[in-house]
Amino acid sequence: MDIQTIKKRRDFLKGNNAPYAAMPSVVVQSYLRTDEVVKTDDSIMMGITCSKKVGNAVTRNRAKRRLREAGKIVLKGIGLKKTNYIFIARKAVTVKVRFTELCNDIEVGIKTIHEREAGQ
Repeated sequence: MDIQTIKKRRDFLKGNNAPYAAMPSVVVQSYLRTDEVVKTDDSIMMGITCSKKVGNAVTRNRAKRRLREAGKIVLKGIGLKKTNYIFIARKAVTVKVRFTELCNDIEVGIKTIHEREAGQ
């Protein structure tokens, strides 16, 4: 399964109105793509946001690296095709939490969002 990176600002802005799950170490947002590209592309897309509240440049980069790897691991197992996932780093937690806990938080967050959307 192919996991691509969200690079356009408009795709991140669509996530603002999307369902989300706030976990202790990360906030997970997810929404189904509905644009023209979806008709030919059924990949999973992942984006990472890390504001200056998280820390200096070194800390932010470490948080982004950890979220990128944890996201890839989790999305290969439970990610839905034609869906965008956005992971938002949390201040002082994303960097310090154990990697297995970070993966677990992402997995629980994604499952929570999927359950909410299935219930509607």
